[in-house]
Amino acid sequence: MAVIIDTTKCNGVNACPEGGLCIEICALNAMENIEDRPSVIENACPECGLCILNCPNEAISKP
Repeated sequence: MAVIIDTTKCNGVNACPEGGLCIEICALNAMENIEDRPSVIENACPECGLCILNCPNEAISKP
């Protein structure tokens, strides 16, 4: 199972104070930018937590 992105807290990559840091720091490239929104590639996400710890909006969590 992959991490979950709360779309009520995430305003998109362009509006992100860190410019989509969650996508940049994912060591396994399990996140991508789809139409200005971070999107999780479920079968590639090991739930390591890097994106959760670094999201400035606290929009990412484990299921």
